[in-house]
Amino acid sequence: MKHALLAAIVTTTFLGLNGCAWFGGGSDEAPSTQTGSNAGTASQPSDEALKACGADRLKALTGARLDQNVRQHIVDQSQAQQFRVLAPDTMKTMDYRQDRLNIHVNEQGVIQSFSCG
Repeated sequence: MKHALLAAIVTTTFLGLNGCAWFGGGSDEAPSTQTGSNAGTASQPSDEALKACGADRLKALTGARLDQNVRQHIVDQSQAQQFRVLAPDTMKTMDYRQDRLNIHVNEQGVIQSFSCG
């Protein structure tokens, strides 16, 4: 009897917590659609957005191989509070931090671009 009650509680809790995920999430809002002149185009970060983390000062390093000396140069030039290196298969958090510098590299460790976030 004790095990049956415990199993019922666990099952009910599991179904209750995951029910929304099975049906597409808990939001009643319709997905937004983009209209106007920028519809269908990839958005480019503004110069102001790139200044927040110092990415605007690092364009000359695009194409360089990311090694310890280049990392130190990036830290010195950008003055970013935080940075992270993002390779193509790197998992990343989706939180936006304007003071965090993102260093995008390819599989060989060559810098492709810089962004804030």
